[in-house]
Parts: sequence; structure tokens; C-alpha cells
Amino acid sequence: MKRLRACALVFYSIAAASGAQAACYDISKGQPSQLSGELYRRILPGPPNYKDVQTGDQPEPTYLLELDADICLQGEDFADPESSFREVHVVPVGGMDSAVASLIGRRVTVGIVDRWAADNAHHRAPLMAIVGSIAPEEDITEQYGTPATVVRAFYLALGTGDGKEAARFVVPGKSAKGPLSAAALSGFYGGMQEPLKLLGIEAKADDLFFVSYAFRKGATACSGRAEVTTVNEGGKDYIEGIKALDGC
Repeated sequence: MKRLRACALVFYSIAAASGAQAACYDISKGQPSQLSGELYRRILPGPPNYKDVQTGDQPEPTYLLELDADICLQGEDFADPESSFREVHVVPVGGMDSAVASLIGRRVTVGIVDRWAADNAHHRAPLMAIVGSIAPEEDITEQYGTPATVVRAFYLALGTGDGKEAARFVVPGKSAKGPLSAAALSGFYGGMQEPLKLLGIEAKADDLFFVSYAFRKGATACSGRAEVTTVNEGGKDYIEGIKALDGC
């Protein structure tokens, strides 16, 4: 009986180890497109020696994303699928720096618009990731009883390309015609190569929300944000207006 238990324990340990293999992303296929973890910033030594700021190296503020589980890379010369890691060097571009800086120390989801395996001293982790969007991880229970629920419903409907369903959550005066009508929403969000994915909703005021999302339409990939205003009519909340902040 003891021998059987020992064999069972060995088998379980092997199975657990094999099941814990790192997810391996193929850079040549545009992977990963998003990652989640804890964001932090460190001041690291740069040129000329990349060793120590206190001995004369240039300080380089660096954003790093600490993942919950190991990953690995393949599909590029400097990608080693045999080497796993949890830290990613994230680089904000196109006006994203203030958004990234505001979320230091929080758990976030990062939309990635470009990526490559580290190949020089400026690269501070095995994966370099260009930030297209960033949003704090949410506790959606905090949104109960607020207009955030109608904002979420609207974008979830867009995620299936269903403009008719999305338009139900638009203020009646704007849902019949124009850019927030069922026809316009279905025409734009239907049949996408990568359907819209809602990344996050952040309340800025009782009736104002910042929304982060990602999609691919044709050859155009978007990791964007929008400013969404709501209005209450007849005791129900509706989308009143949407302003894209990143051009998509």
C-alpha cells in the first residue's frame, strides 16, 4: 500500500509539472496582443556601463509588468522557447505615458501593439512590449447601481458586432440615425477580423467614463480609449456621447 501511494505521488508530481508549462507566444504571429499583471517602475542604470547610477551611469526610468505565471517566446531570432520568465518591459508611446504612470503599483491589462524579444542592454526584460492601451483590472461589483453597467452592456454588444443590441443602450434621440444608430454600429463593428474586446471601464465622474478596448478591422489594428458620457432619462441610464481619444 505504501508503495502504491509513493507511485501515485510521483505520478501526480510529474503531471503537475507538465501542466505548469509556460504559455509560449509566437512573436511572428503578433503574439501576445495583451497581458495582465502588476505594473511598477524602476530607475535602472543606462549608458555607458549599464551597471550603477551611483557610479555615473545614466538613469533610465523603466516600466515593468510582473505577470502571474511564466511565459516564453518563439518565432524570432532572439526568442528562446526554452527560457521562461514573468517580467515584461512595457514602453508607452503616442501619448500613453501619463496613462501608464497613473497606474503604477496597480494590477492592469496592457494592450500591446508591437513586441519583440530583447536583444540589447536597453531591453530590461526578455519581452519588449509597446503599449497601445492600458486599463486597471476591475472589480465589476463596484459598478453595480451606476451608469457603468450600461457602458459595459453597450461595448459587450459591439464585441459581437450587434449594432441593434448596442443601440438599445443609446439615448433614444441618437439611436435612430447617425453614428450611434443600429445600422452605423453594425456596419462598423460587424465582420471584424478581431472583434472588439472590452479591456476596462474607469469612472471619471458620475456620468463620465474612460473605456479601453482593442479590435482589428481589415489591416488596421486598434488599441484605443474613448470618453463616454451617459444620461439618465425616465430612471434609466443611456449612452449620450462617445469621443475616441486615440483615433479609433
